[in-house]
Amino acid sequence: MNLKMFALTGTIGGIVLALSVHHGRQFFQSREQISDYHQEMMLAVQQPLEFGEDPAKLYPDGGLPLDATPEPGYPDEPGSMRPSIQFKDHLPPLPPVSNSHFLILKKTSQTVPKTKDPIWKLELLNKEGTVLDSLQAVTGRASRQTADRHVAGTKAPLPVGTYRIDRAGIERGPFGDPELGSGFWIPITPLFATGRSDLGFHVDPSWGKLNGESGTSGCIGLVSVDATVKLTTWIKHFNITKLIVQS
Repeated sequence: MNLKMFALTGTIGGIVLALSVHHGRQFFQSREQISDYHQEMMLAVQQPLEFGEDPAKLYPDGGLPLDATPEPGYPDEPGSMRPSIQFKDHLPPLPPVSNSHFLILKKTSQTVPKTKDPIWKLELLNKEGTVLDSLQAVTGRASRQTADRHVAGTKAPLPVGTYRIDRAGIERGPFGDPELGSGFWIPITPLFATGRSDLGFHVDPSWGKLNGESGTSGCIGLVSVDATVKLTTWIKHFNITKLIVQS
């Protein structure tokens, strides 16, 4: 009986040791991948942000495609100068969705002080699923988080699903709408049926301000101009074309 117990204990110990070694290897591989990413990004940020087609040929000055035209019955937002012209039909042909590096957007339990806008996390992942970096974001208005996310003009967060990042449409500010600031506009297209359109990433200059403009009309708002530069650098360096909205 003691020999059986001894053998069983030895077997269990071997399994535990093997699992520990396996997870240890995974941990160090993840650490190495993240370290390699930071080295790559140090070089990437020193390179000019070039995007082929001149954005001035795609859009009039200060004009951007946005999901901002309100539904009938919804009042205009105070101080809003968002354009309602649709420009997406003028974009050049877009590349296929990449299966290498990609982005995931998911809601956290945190909120922005004062405005109480829910904070979302935008993660950069490689094809192995390792999270290399992240940025904070907002989407929709704080008071519209439970509105129908598939209906245009509701100012709800953008719908759950997979989106193509339309790299060819990236444009640098400043823009006519002060709520877009002077960072980058990065358009995205839903790869599923929805009433929402003309969505994208941009800076939210009203982040944390009690001016009635915090959050977005449905786009993904980033905390600063530097954050839009960082996101644009990810997209350029890793040729990212896929965004997954998880929550």
